[in-house]
Amino acid sequence: MEATLDTVTEQATGPRLEDLDQQYYIDLDLAEESVRQNGIQHMRDWAKRGPFYCNRRGIPVVVCGRYADAQEVYLNPDVYSVEMPPIPGYEIFDFFGGLKAVAQMDGADHARIRRLMMPAFMPAGVKALEEATAKIIEAKLDAIEANGDTFEVMSDFSGDIIGHVLLGAAFNLTPEQQNAFKRAHDSFGLIMGLAPGEPYPQEFLESAGALQQVMMEILEDRRKNPTNDMIGKMVHARDNDDKLTDEELFGQINAVCGAALGTTATSIATALLNLGRHPDQFDMLKADPSMTDMAVTECLRYQSTGFFTFPRYATRDTELAGVKIPKNMVVLASAQATNYDPAVYDKPETFDIKRNPQAIMTFGAGAHHCIGNRLARMVIRKSLEQMMARFPNLRLADPDFDPVYQGMFGEMAPDRVPMQTN
Repeated sequence: MEATLDTVTEQATGPRLEDLDQQYYIDLDLAEESVRQNGIQHMRDWAKRGPFYCNRRGIPVVVCGRYADAQEVYLNPDVYSVEMPPIPGYEIFDFFGGLKAVAQMDGADHARIRRLMMPAFMPAGVKALEEATAKIIEAKLDAIEANGDTFEVMSDFSGDIIGHVLLGAAFNLTPEQQNAFKRAHDSFGLIMGLAPGEPYPQEFLESAGALQQVMMEILEDRRKNPTNDMIGKMVHARDNDDKLTDEELFGQINAVCGAALGTTATSIATALLNLGRHPDQFDMLKADPSMTDMAVTECLRYQSTGFFTFPRYATRDTELAGVKIPKNMVVLASAQATNYDPAVYDKPETFDIKRNPQAIMTFGAGAHHCIGNRLARMVIRKSLEQMMARFPNLRLADPDFDPVYQGMFGEMAPDRVPMQTN
């Protein structure tokens, strides 16, 4: 795979900070580590204010955190497109390193590819993975139990569960093939912190190239030996004479892995973190596991994976809630901030598993609503159910524990969440 930061097919320009209305500008660089570590407070503030300008590595962006403003962005792809304009520096917002992924496509191409992918992610397909997921979780719990009364959620439990479920059970990959995906996923973190114009690291280029070779071998095998796993379903998906090309298959499978491997692990960890921080809620759930689906949704509302879904770009000069957005400007809708909007949720800063919040934006909205959301919810639900059943006294090892956050741009993954089983 060839991937460079300086490939620009036409000259285009983004807005300049000095040309923006300064009354809406906040001197905030989203790339600063302090932003991540204070992310929850930032997003709670954004939920109460209109769109504002700030920057990431010197590139002007507009952030919107209120529910109605984010919804306007998500539901109007003609005005706010996920397709990145060819502007030098904007490559730092490319989450897939130049690969053609449905998450960064709009219009007919997006609709066509998503239509061909959907059968692999329908409820029946996710339901069929529940038994395998339960066995994977049970094995992790066995190991935790054998190691004593304490464990760390990220390293001992959630960190690789979705990898086993997605790469092993859903994709039916060999251990060697799974390692190629994991290596490539880890290397994407290397490009998320780049400054505009900085070249891709060699490790990223090598891991992406190795994954492409493995992926081509997998696709060739699935064509010769049809399977009913998720990759097999995508390889053999047809709509009349239409099908996914090799390039499209590679891009979409890579995107599914990139979107799921880190975010689901984080969501499991933050669910346990916040249940542990609210022992009255945790005890209520342990006493009535039938509330688990509601609890999962509240956990996803209260604290999910981080700040933003995929960036949008203004296709023309426009205005959002009175704030002018010039053509080509990066628009960052904070799905997590919308979950704190007091105009939508009563007492949004209160964690309440009986809330049963509707239409949370954690998985986005509109045409780009996360295609793998059912799989993610299932894995989180099974993780909580089985962990509570195995460890009824489960709690945070330190009730006042506050994690350090890490991850790629826009993410807030706790570095560790220590818990106690007895």
